[in-house]
Amino acid sequence: HLQPMLSLDNTYTLEELREFAGRVAKLLPSENVEYVVEPKVDGVSICLRYENGALLMGTTRGDGTSGDDITANLRTIRAIPLQIDAASGAPSFLEVRGEAYMTIEGFRKLNEQRSREEQEQFANPRNATAGSLKQLDPRVVAKRPLAAVFYAIGEVRGGSKPDSQADVLRILRSLGFPTSPHWWVCASADEVMHRIHELENLESHLPYQIDGAVVKVNSLDQWKRLGTT
Repeated sequence: HLQPMLSLDNTYTLEELREFAGRVAKLLPSENVEYVVEPKVDGVSICLRYENGALLMGTTRGDGTSGDDITANLRTIRAIPLQIDAASGAPSFLEVRGEAYMTIEGFRKLNEQRSREEQEQFANPRNATAGSLKQLDPRVVAKRPLAAVFYAIGEVRGGSKPDSQADVLRILRSLGFPTSPHWWVCASADEVMHRIHELENLESHLPYQIDGAVVKVNSLDQWKRLGTT
């Protein structure tokens, strides 16, 4: 990867989330800090590389520094653009990060089919997604009900760079990448809590499985200055 694909720190209590916000405030004294809350789709992390609008390579996250080249398999996922229209303002070189996943309904139908064919069933949609992307024959992958959602931009050359996570999500959508319809910019830790509860209430109505909410500092300049663990 031209830029590392970092993992996420986990937290399981609202108190730990408040402590996180407290650390951010301490490191950015007298600055306003916004957060973005997004659903964490339960799938397989992927990275796509585009040059002059064309999909050049697609990889798994791997160890965060390098992953497996699964370009042929990712090309079969209809949600992934093979070409970005130059008229949409795409930079000459662009790396995007996201999640390949399987819908709950698609997973159910796939297991029904495998049962009819007397094949072992997948344990859950994430395992089904991971197993599909490891296939050596892209024709097999093309028959699997895979989708993708995108939430980050890596290396950018020959174009303007976003200033915030909210900008990232808007730019991805404008370039034709599917993004979650459920995300919120929050002005405070209290609003973050509120949106997490809102997402929790939405969970049973989503077409895919999620395994939590992702909370990010919205300003990419602040994000860089805060550093990472």
